[in-house]
Amino acid sequence: MVDKILLVDDDPNILSGYERQLRRRGNYEINTAQNGAQAMTLIVDHGPYAVVVSDMQMPGMSGIKFLSLVQEHEPDTVRIMLTGQADLQTAIEAVNQGHIFRFLTKPCNTDTLEQVLKLGIRQYQLLKSEKELLEQTLKGSIQLMTDILGLLNPEAFSRASHIRLCILHMLKELQ
Repeated sequence: MVDKILLVDDDPNILSGYERQLRRRGNYEINTAQNGAQAMTLIVDHGPYAVVVSDMQMPGMSGIKFLSLVQEHEPDTVRIMLTGQADLQTAIEAVNQGHIFRFLTKPCNTDTLEQVLKLGIRQYQLLKSEKELLEQTLKGSIQLMTDILGLLNPEAFSRASHIRLCILHMLKELQ
């Protein structure tokens, strides 16, 4: 499976340089955007992305605001800030508001970026696996409780099954 990465920066030269280097080195599907609005469109239309890397200073929407929107829309996506503005206040805001995984400063060499991307992809895969395991465990527990209810009180189980079928029928009719 190819991991999807979204790079967001208002400088097209930085985007093309990183994109060219990363395509040569790894098995990534890389998309780029030059601002937050364009990136959000890509996320909605082509997401989810395993990792989103964003610049801090962009016209229209700051990187912090953009990463906060990514977190709301795709909470499992790993968010990374890559910025030339490496002051402490920027880092604090990025961590607290954007819920970022890593904070990198420009210029960032490709080896460092690739290592952070690999860690980000691993984190994304762990989050997805954990969520899937939890969902399967929850479904199994509910099924077990349903089976026990059916054995202990068949009449109540029968009524509950009938109500469930009625609700499913109503939902189908209401779309």
